[in-house]
Amino acid sequence: MTENELANTLRRAQARLEDGRVAPFEEVFSAAAARVRQRQLRQRVAGGAVAAAVVAAVVVSLLPPAEPDWRFVDPETFASDTSWAAPSDVLLPERRFDIYDEIPVLIESTESDGGALL
Repeated sequence: MTENELANTLRRAQARLEDGRVAPFEEVFSAAAARVRQRQLRQRVAGGAVAAAVVAAVVVSLLPPAEPDWRFVDPETFASDTSWAAPSDVLLPERRFDIYDEIPVLIESTESDGGALL
């Protein structure tokens, strides 16, 4: 069998196997185009949602801050009646050592000679 005859036989056998199983080109193309349109629609909806969220965040950030609710505390009384006193010495930690006077002398393990360690 020559190469051309073999190629023709293979084409005919493949065509018999694929007969009815392969969709026509127009059907495959229209399905792909529909998927592309759906994806573009989803992207537009998502983009619109993101834009709406950004606009909402900007609007909220531009609103004046709300005044604090002083239902339970009168600010004038709070400012005039409160005072602060430092804690007593009993509450402060005890002085154990002075780090500036009591630093131990460190023994060097190497001697320097002109900048090089020996």
